[in-house]
Amino acid sequence: MENQQDKGFKKYLSGILCLVIIIGLFGGVGYVMGLPNMLNTIMNTAHDLLLNTVFYLMAICVITGALGRIFVEFGVVSLIERILRPLMKPLFNLPGVASLGAVMTFLSDNPAIISLAKDKRFSSYFKKYQLISLTNFGTAFGMGLLVIVFMISRGYYVEPFIGLLGAFIGCIVSTRLMQRFVVKAYPNYKEEDAAVLTAEDDTQADAVKETSLFTRVLNSLLDGGKTGVDVGLSIIPGVLIISTIVMLLTNEPPAPGEEFTGAVGEGVGFLPWLFGHINIVFEWLFGFESPELMSFPITALGAVGAALGLVPDMVDKGYADGNAIAVFTAIGMCWSGYLSTHTAMLDALGFRKLTSKAIIAHTVGGLVAGIAAHWLFVLFVFVTGDEPTTYEKAAPKLNRTITIEWVGENQVKVGDRVFTDEAGDTPMEEGSLARVIAADLLNGHDAAAQSGERVNAVEYISTEKFDSQHRESLLDEVDAAFAMYRDSIAMRKYGRLTTELTPEETVELDAMIPYNFDLKDEIVKEP
Repeated sequence: MENQQDKGFKKYLSGILCLVIIIGLFGGVGYVMGLPNMLNTIMNTAHDLLLNTVFYLMAICVITGALGRIFVEFGVVSLIERILRPLMKPLFNLPGVASLGAVMTFLSDNPAIISLAKDKRFSSYFKKYQLISLTNFGTAFGMGLLVIVFMISRGYYVEPFIGLLGAFIGCIVSTRLMQRFVVKAYPNYKEEDAAVLTAEDDTQADAVKETSLFTRVLNSLLDGGKTGVDVGLSIIPGVLIISTIVMLLTNEPPAPGEEFTGAVGEGVGFLPWLFGHINIVFEWLFGFESPELMSFPITALGAVGAALGLVPDMVDKGYADGNAIAVFTAIGMCWSGYLSTHTAMLDALGFRKLTSKAIIAHTVGGLVAGIAAHWLFVLFVFVTGDEPTTYEKAAPKLNRTITIEWVGENQVKVGDRVFTDEAGDTPMEEGSLARVIAADLLNGHDAAAQSGERVNAVEYISTEKFDSQHRESLLDEVDAAFAMYRDSIAMRKYGRLTTELTPEETVELDAMIPYNFDLKDEIVKEP
């Protein structure tokens, strides 16, 4: 009788705890955002993820499923197995054929490996505990090509490959830890084959091989693509639910003076605030000097694509340096949204009951990947004596606005200073307005690399005072100021004037200039 009462009490207690957590979570977010805005953001974000993330991943699954089936059908899998067996076994305790899964996920996304694992001719190489660990192994390389190319496009060339090595180390930890968990829970899985090819399978395979080459290719593409569709459908719940919640808690709230609107991607910034109070831990582990950087790994838990969207703003604000890019690459690859895909991947393999163990193992693996990338970066800096990429290589942002106002018939006010524009002056003369503006631009350029703010370079005010003559004179002065500013930066970097630079150097120089050169449209209207 007491046991039944205890069971009933525990049942009600779990229900109470569930309500407390849900009310606390969504009640708190709803209090900050407003209930209608919170609900709109949740629905709009989930809808956006469905259209722009899930269907994209499904397309990837279809293509990689078809390609994987082609590789299996025509013996590529067997060839890779023989070549890479010496490397895969000691590092990952997996047969060499598993390397094909790493390549497929690196070129696409996590679920691509499931398309392979569900093929009996592929899974027959594995013991059951090894096949289960493919979830962790394949995820650690998910969307790797996309992450690396994205980081390179931001001007970082060494750091992404340091991060790739970190992800490789994290993958070893995650895969072997998952295998250990599985064998400890189910010792018989260590000896059981994941799949056994029967005589019927061999007969079917022989029959297929006797068909024409065109038929074999067509059947492989269609069958593999069909498997990809099934996998793509199975990841929908995880992506929509987990990614939406993570983004809701991670994304920054509107700027002061602005209000929540219920738009896609709005958030309350709770997780960055939370990590800001314990940032010393992540500063030592990952080298993160700003708690805002933690929003990347948190978002990568649900979707690495969404996490990559945070990087440009972090670089622009000066939060992200070379170390952060290396760590982002390692964690982004190793985790790559595993919370939103692990359940579906293991469910597709028929081992959903092991989801919690896979998540724990991969959480540890991702942390190890980030730590390894950080200390590899420290080692690289120590050996080379200089960081491969500094924030200065990204476009610096002006830390204040240069305001220009025509205050009299021949007087111009730049900031708080008033200058007389003499008719006979030329922009190149000492003390000319152009030289004053160019000096301000240089001062702003030097301060910008530390401030990380972005504002307008030149702001014209009281434009109704500009007549045609003064407007033309002023534009000449501003154009001359920009020319002198560019020449000064070019002389600093290359020791040559802008007109002497190669096309490649000109592109590199423009990437360093934070100022907007298209200024004339602001004052072209007649008063």
